[in-house]
Amino acid sequence: MVSTRRIKPYLTICTAFGAFILFVLWHKSARNAVTYPNSCVSCGQHAVDYRIPDFDGTNSSCRCARGPRVYRWPPKRVPEDLICADSSYDLTLCVRVKSSSEPMETRLHQRLKLLDKDCEHGGEESALLRWFELEGHRLDGGEGGYDMYPLAINLTDTLAAITHGKQAPYALITNPNIKLIRTSLTACAPHDRSSKDVYDLVVIYKSAPCNFEERSRIREATRNLPGRIRVVFSLGQPRADLGGNLFHMNGGFDIRLPGKAGAKAVEWARRATEARERALAEADKFGDMIIGDYVDTYVNLTYKLIASHRWASAFCRGRSFWRFALAKMKLNCAMFVLGKSDVFVFIDDDYAFHAGNVLNYLNGLTKLDRRQLLSGLLLIWELVNRPVKDTSRNKWAVSRYEIPWLHFAPFASGGVTFVGADVLRGLVVAEAYTRFLYGNDAFMGFAAAKLPFRRFQSMKGFYLESTNNLTALIAHSPLRF
Repeated sequence: MVSTRRIKPYLTICTAFGAFILFVLWHKSARNAVTYPNSCVSCGQHAVDYRIPDFDGTNSSCRCARGPRVYRWPPKRVPEDLICADSSYDLTLCVRVKSSSEPMETRLHQRLKLLDKDCEHGGEESALLRWFELEGHRLDGGEGGYDMYPLAINLTDTLAAITHGKQAPYALITNPNIKLIRTSLTACAPHDRSSKDVYDLVVIYKSAPCNFEERSRIREATRNLPGRIRVVFSLGQPRADLGGNLFHMNGGFDIRLPGKAGAKAVEWARRATEARERALAEADKFGDMIIGDYVDTYVNLTYKLIASHRWASAFCRGRSFWRFALAKMKLNCAMFVLGKSDVFVFIDDDYAFHAGNVLNYLNGLTKLDRRQLLSGLLLIWELVNRPVKDTSRNKWAVSRYEIPWLHFAPFASGGVTFVGADVLRGLVVAEAYTRFLYGNDAFMGFAAAKLPFRRFQSMKGFYLESTNNLTALIAHSPLRF
């Protein structure tokens, strides 16, 4: 006969396991069965503290008034199509929108018309949440329909129109008028027309204005890189409003940035002029920095992402040329673009990359595969955090108006992403048609979801692990390979 003392531990384990299974099933059913009362977003009403304004910098752009030749992306002539009278470089997208008596409706508003015929729908501020309450929460347990994230359009025709300088069916919604007051002279220099200056890889470190030590450490670590690799730094202007590590967000909540980044923001809050002057002097000394005129803070990292992508897409595009061939008594011609680099790495300055491993990885791909990369540490079913009273815990919080889903659309961790040149060209346009979100990696995920036939890919061995650190591509600094 088996002793009761021996059976009891097993009964306890089985009971705990059964309780866990029941909890998982209840949680799943509760999520799927969740209801959203109409009082949450009443028809025609808006939350008092909420607004996400669409913004288009066309009217304040120094280059968009130059005529049809600039109404395309990437720009055809660099730097001529970008340079302003003050010698800065204007990265605003210039787009001509088709004229019509009424603006074209998005898929989001078309669905709302069918789902809620008695409701007069206004702008995009509450339309997404309203659609989610009526229909979206039922799609794949509330995790479907990410293509409804504004602007909910078919990007194929729009992308083709902007690439060829034709009229686009929709106006841009996230098109900041960003100017570069310094740009790199060591990679993709603005006046470098040499077709021989082609790189195996261009690495863009996303840095902060006051991160002087980090940039110095990276320069020292990347002095003798193998192959033709170039490293540049991308940053904006220091915050000058004495706000330190406190940010007021849409939806009436605050973020108090914790940790090292928050402490540094407080430390430099009264030294904005010093930080700006030191950064400009550093750029003039080393020639490896891209400095935008936007305010560079934690909640403006999406501006840095947009500026970095537009710089790489425009300045590293290279030169175009025509190739002629005679076949069957017929002259055929085609335009080719010789890019400076097939692939770019966008990386935070608290990460390091193993140059040899990265080159080995890229050399194992065809040229076409390199140019179509969209890879990183893929995050799927990443939980959306909602605001809480403790502002130090709101670092990744977003309101339901911004993201009604329980989980984000799949995206690559913002620490490091690999983007091919062909994908980057379309991604720049997709970002201009994606509603602003301060979480730059999640924003990029929603933008990528709009690209036709493009999805993030996960890369094995992407981050350093204790068992394979010699073969990893990326590591947290200051760990050494």
